[in-house]
Amino acid sequence: MSNTTTALAFFEHLYAGRLDDALGLMSSDAEYKVFGKPEDFPLAGTYKKDRIVELLGIIGPTVPNGANPTITSTITEGDNVAVIGHVEAIAASGREYANNFVFLVALREGFITRVDEYIDTQHANDVLFS
Repeated sequence: MSNTTTALAFFEHLYAGRLDDALGLMSSDAEYKVFGKPEDFPLAGTYKKDRIVELLGIIGPTVPNGANPTITSTITEGDNVAVIGHVEAIAASGREYANNFVFLVALREGFITRVDEYIDTQHANDVLFS
């Protein structure tokens, strides 16, 4: 499986709620980082592989009907893949959530070692957590 295919499969599994399949594509020492200040944005932080369930436990209730991502492009250079796109959802509050994203995915020997998530954290916080 190519690095691009692995990165895309990870997000397909993650957004479809197939956490075990997504985690199976990660190395044992993998990390998932959501940028932002934890005191300002509840999702911000670095999550080890065994704590990704905790991250999903925070985000899940804010979008009870799930999120609908559209991946618009990928850029692959060696063991790094940038996954670029847009996500839409209806927040638990009833507000519409629409955000662009860039996920930078690092791989080693075919397994994901790190995911860095870049989104508009102010918009996410305002819609999902206010």
